[in-house]
Amino acid sequence: MKGKLKMKLLSKIKNLFSPRYQVVYKTQDGRTERYTIDKPRYDYEFGNDDEGRKVVGFRSYCYNRHGIRSFRYDRVVALEKA
Repeated sequence: MKGKLKMKLLSKIKNLFSPRYQVVYKTQDGRTERYTIDKPRYDYEFGNDDEGRKVVGFRSYCYNRHGIRSFRYDRVVALEKA
């Protein structure tokens, strides 16, 4: 029991310094998916030259895919702290 409690406490402390978020996202092919990501940051935003826009989304580490993913703002359905 002590081991579980210790791991739970360590997880909460880690989340204070590196908060995770749940993003509900509509994929390009129309599916709606939920991903767990690191906190979105403005310095990881990206644009799209073809659309003539300087900012269309952000990049963040995705725990579901175990890597950096790009998320377009116009496809984000919901974003909440996990």
